[in-house]
Amino acid sequence: MDTKALHYAAQLIAQADALIVAAGAGMSVDSGLPDFRGSRGLWTTLLPEGMHERDLHAWTQGRCFEADPTEAWRFYSEALRVCESTEPHAGHAMLLDWASRKPHGAFVYTSNVDGHFEDAGFAPGRIVECHGSIRHFQCARPCSPDIWPAAPAGAQSKKAQTLPRCRRCGALARPNFLLFSDPAWVVARTNAQRLRMETWRAGPRNPVVIEVGAGLALPGVRMFAQSLRLPLVRINTDPAELFGTATVALQGKALDVLQDIDTELAERYTR
Repeated sequence: MDTKALHYAAQLIAQADALIVAAGAGMSVDSGLPDFRGSRGLWTTLLPEGMHERDLHAWTQGRCFEADPTEAWRFYSEALRVCESTEPHAGHAMLLDWASRKPHGAFVYTSNVDGHFEDAGFAPGRIVECHGSIRHFQCARPCSPDIWPAAPAGAQSKKAQTLPRCRRCGALARPNFLLFSDPAWVVARTNAQRLRMETWRAGPRNPVVIEVGAGLALPGVRMFAQSLRLPLVRINTDPAELFGTATVALQGKALDVLQDIDTELAERYTR
């Protein structure tokens, strides 16, 4: 770890009056949820028995619930079960603790659909899930902008006649998160979250962005963090490139780097 960069990161965080946490898939890896790509990637490791890796492309497309609703739900019921049964790692609690020391707290912007920031104690009204949430359902057609909390994974049935149904029209339901080529995703919940964040941002005068695990394969979170034009602490397992003069880049796993920053902050707070 670059000691000078670590000190600078802790300084930016200590001096800030609010935190904006921008989290990608790399944040959830340390909770036991695999990343999206590679032979041990998320889609591969979540395959239920009898499904093959060659079929993965079909289950990441927006049409999967129309093309084969039974198999699509067999796949996503397993994904929901894994997300519900996996606990957020200690790094989430560290971020929450840092935020508790700030006059304006924190706001989270994440592409992760697992719900771990809320599980860790972040207020639901202070989270933007830019790709939606696997823990919420919508109509697969969709018949309306209605979105509702998902039934627990254990309640999902593998039988076609008991697949989740829209509570408004009775048609097939699906998770309310963005797939590839997905015009049916209902964005109303995410748009409301974005509006709350824009309202909140009028308060802090000296916020810092902590970007964690946001890679370049799907760069939406990284682009968001850069677009704010604020002091930025960038944490990534890949080379964490600098962006502007008020950026510090720390290379490493999310939990490891957050622990190093936490140790440095603890020393500053006790001086």
